[in-house]
Amino acid sequence: MDGELSLGEAGGASDFGLEEAYSVETPDDNRALYAKWADTYDGFLDQSRYIYARQVAEFFCERSSAGGEPVLDVGCGTGVVGVELRRMGVAVIDGLDISPEMMDKARQRTGPDGSPVYRQLIEADLTRPLEVPSDSYAGIVSSGTFTHGHVGPEGLAELLRIARPGAACSIGINAAHFDGHGFRDHLDRYSADRAIGGLELALRPMYEDADGSEPDHMAQIAVFVVR
Repeated sequence: MDGELSLGEAGGASDFGLEEAYSVETPDDNRALYAKWADTYDGFLDQSRYIYARQVAEFFCERSSAGGEPVLDVGCGTGVVGVELRRMGVAVIDGLDISPEMMDKARQRTGPDGSPVYRQLIEADLTRPLEVPSDSYAGIVSSGTFTHGHVGPEGLAELLRIARPGAACSIGINAAHFDGHGFRDHLDRYSADRAIGGLELALRPMYEDADGSEPDHMAQIAVFVVR
């Protein structure tokens, strides 16, 4: 889900129901929460000076050679990452999210040429096997999905399955949970097993003027190529 939320963030974030976000435990909890937030979500991101999505897209475009091949935005939410990708020249983007209400907003997004940002939108739960064929995508991005109460590191396996060999990936992961929830271990294991190559980790703020000493305000962006 795009728009990682951070406790104590300036600009009214504490009024946006963050305690609810950090208490979700099941896919149904997530569906209910984002159905309620869909209409006001983008306003919250603007107010909080959200820069996470742009950074995930920038890292992807620095590494990707997808050209006109399809790229998947995992946890696309209202389409914030997709907009950034289109602005940077990525032509074919699919979105995947658990919330139909959030994807309704993403469906309304248009690129610089006025065409829809997303080729298609897929409703799916990343804690379960995806009904997406293997080797479908030449690139994968994600901002805000891999965090507390959402999807754990086990969800990475499905992304590797549906990515083509040579696909670039830029996956943002909440820094507060990166080590404790096993994301670092999973990525190191994939790298050692040569399932991925060129792994780089970049610690970046989610918002302008974020408190870098507070892990919940930061993200580890994992950039790698699927082998």
